[in-house]
Amino acid sequence: MKSKTAWKNSLVIVLFWVITACNNGRVYESFQDLETLKWVVSDTISFDIDSLEVNPKMSSILAIRYDDKYEYNNLYVRFLLRDSVDKVLMDSLLNIHLFDPKTGKPLGQGFGNRRIRYDTLPGGLIQAKSTFQFIQYMRKDTLAGIESIGLKINEGQ
Repeated sequence: MKSKTAWKNSLVIVLFWVITACNNGRVYESFQDLETLKWVVSDTISFDIDSLEVNPKMSSILAIRYDDKYEYNNLYVRFLLRDSVDKVLMDSLLNIHLFDPKTGKPLGQGFGNRRIRYDTLPGGLIQAKSTFQFIQYMRKDTLAGIESIGLKINEGQ
C-alpha cells in the first residue's frame, strides 16, 4: 500500500513540475481565429487585458498562424496599444517575415502546410487595463492563408 501511495505522490510531483516548467513565465495568452481563414483589411483583431498584475519587465509577443495559401513572404501589421481610456500609447508598423524571400521556405514553428510565427512587439508599455489591436496593412484587402492571430504576455526575468 505504501508503494502505491509513494508512486501516486511522485506522479503528482512530476506532473506539477511539467505543468509549471512549460509555462515559461507566461501570464497571458489568447488567440482569435479568422473563421474564413482570410484576414480582411477592415477586421481589427483586439485583445483586452483587464486583470493583469503589471511588471515593468513584461514582454508582449504577436503570434500568427498561417498556411501555404498565404501568397507573400512577409506580412505588414499595424499595432496599436491603447490604455483604459482609449488613448493610443503606441502606434507601430510591424514587418513580419513568414517565408524566406530567397528559398520560399516557411519560417516559424509547425509542420506540413501550417505554421505559427512569433514576433516580439515593440515597447514594453503594458498596463493593467489596456487593449492590443492588430490590423493587416498589406496592399491587398483580403489575405488568404492567415488562420489566427494571437497575443502572449510573458513575465520578465
